[in-house]
Amino acid sequence: SPERMLAAGLSRSFQITNLFFELPVRENLRLAAQFVEGGRGLLRHVSASRVAQQRVDELIERFSLQGRADELAGFLSHGEQRRLEIAVALAARPRLLLLDEPTQGMSHADTQDTAELISGLADEGLSILLVEHDVDLVMNLSDHVVVMHQGAKLAEGRPQAVRADPAVQAAYFGEAAHA
Repeated sequence: SPERMLAAGLSRSFQITNLFFELPVRENLRLAAQFVEGGRGLLRHVSASRVAQQRVDELIERFSLQGRADELAGFLSHGEQRRLEIAVALAARPRLLLLDEPTQGMSHADTQDTAELISGLADEGLSILLVEHDVDLVMNLSDHVVVMHQGAKLAEGRPQAVRADPAVQAAYFGEAAHA
């Protein structure tokens, strides 16, 4: 349940964007922050506590959403929506952030911006579990990589070692890549 995940210090984003598209950016963040700070569920009145409001303001600034804070989430670009979803997950102040395909469908520029945000979070000590098919992104962001292939673990270790693994080469880059 969401409550058990929060109590365990886990928060996540989804492969398919999961926002309240009919609400402004600020309200999406406020609901998430209020849920965590208030502990009484999402239907609690949204006149956020000072702590929740402070968290919303921090996230709006961190994710460069100041100019879009009062716009409906549905009007954001795809890249902005994906970053907002990460911000919503961060409202819970997790110890472990689970990101499922956070750059799926993004332009190269949006992917780079999102990678910088994720890298900054990791640099601040947040543990991140990244599920991602963009091999270069994974290799650039990760300290430790687990490669799955057809439901089984194929390789695990430092990014450079995993990339050089012959089984990974064959599965992800084709036979010619390691010939």
